[in-house]
This record gives sequence, C-alpha cells and structure tokens, in this order.
Amino acid sequence: MASSISELNIRELKADELEDAAHLLGRGMRDNPANIRTFRIRNADLRSRAITRFFVPVLRGLFQRGLILGAFRDSSLVGVCGMARPGRCQPTSLEKLRVIPSVVFGNTPATPMRMLKWVREWARRDLAEPHWHLGPVAVDLPVQGQGIGRAMLVEFSARMDECGSLSYLETDKSKNIRFYQKFGFTVIAESEILGVPNWFMSRPGQNGGTDPYRQI
Repeated sequence: MASSISELNIRELKADELEDAAHLLGRGMRDNPANIRTFRIRNADLRSRAITRFFVPVLRGLFQRGLILGAFRDSSLVGVCGMARPGRCQPTSLEKLRVIPSVVFGNTPATPMRMLKWVREWARRDLAEPHWHLGPVAVDLPVQGQGIGRAMLVEFSARMDECGSLSYLETDKSKNIRFYQKFGFTVIAESEILGVPNWFMSRPGQNGGTDPYRQI
C-alpha cells in the first residue's frame, strides 16, 4: 500500500534504503531523553552518529520481522515509520548479537549495560495479545513540525484499521502522548527507566477486524 499526502509519498522502504533510514533516525532521535541518557554523549552530532550505528542493524532485523515505511518529499527521505508484525515484536537472539558491536564501538563501557536495561524494560512490558508494534518513528531534524509525522501516522492507522489489529508503542517524550492520542492511542502504563519517564500506549483496530496476522 502506498499513499500520497500533500507533497509526500509514503511507501515501504527497500533493503538498500535502510542505511539512509538509520541516518535519518540518528538525526531525528538524537535529542530523545532515553537516547541522551543511554549514550551520554554531550555533542549532538556525535550522539547522532552513535544512534545511527545502533539503528543500522536494528532496521535490518525489523525489515525481516515487519514493515518500514518511508515518507519522501521530492525523492528525499524525510520520515521513517517502522512496525513489527504480531508475534514478531522482539528481536531474535541473532539480531541482538548483531546489534552489540554497534553499541560497543565508539561508546563508553557502561553504554551497553544502559542500553540492555532500557531494551529489557521495554520488552518486559510488551503486550501479551497479538498486536502490531509501532516504532521507531522519526522525522528528519530539519523538517520536523511540517506534518510529516502526522502523514505517517495516518498511513499507519489506515493499515491497522484495514486488518482490524491492536497496535502498541513506547515513547520517552511527553509531547508525543498528545500526538499519538490524536490517532486513537491511549496510555496504558507509565514507568521510569534510567531515570527517564516512559509511556506505553495501545490502540484498538477501529473496524473490528479479527485477523491481526493479515498481511498489510
């Protein structure tokens, strides 16, 4: 499924576009509280590079377990919206091994332990019932606030309603709560991880479908 919203084109990314998506996530998520606390790199550009290194293997794994949408403007990637299929939310053991070098390289010795704690806490709170797991979601830093995130969530919500699936996400930014609430998400839990507040949100399928495993 692909859609054009205003001047944007939203479509599923191809394997050879994942590295560009990782760079976008590194820029777009460099100031997220959890990333600041996990990587503890004061320089924003260096922190962005560290986050990019982390997301390269993460996106490769997610590409196998779900879908990654890209928002394009004039053929340039300006937004990324990932989602894992029901029953495949959590990375496999092999995926976890592939991520380790990206967290160790260029970071302090304590960074992998902080990352492990963060990821474990999120995994522990994952829903037991079948659902599509939303994330990562980010808009490139220079074009944030231009409706790109909204366009991607419109597309995501339409896909969820088409298959009638429950969806779920985590966020470490309080301003995101209101944003996701506009698309039917509600906060179902809160927790502090690494000293950072986190919110866990879910959204029911709006059309009453009963097959969350349906291909979308």
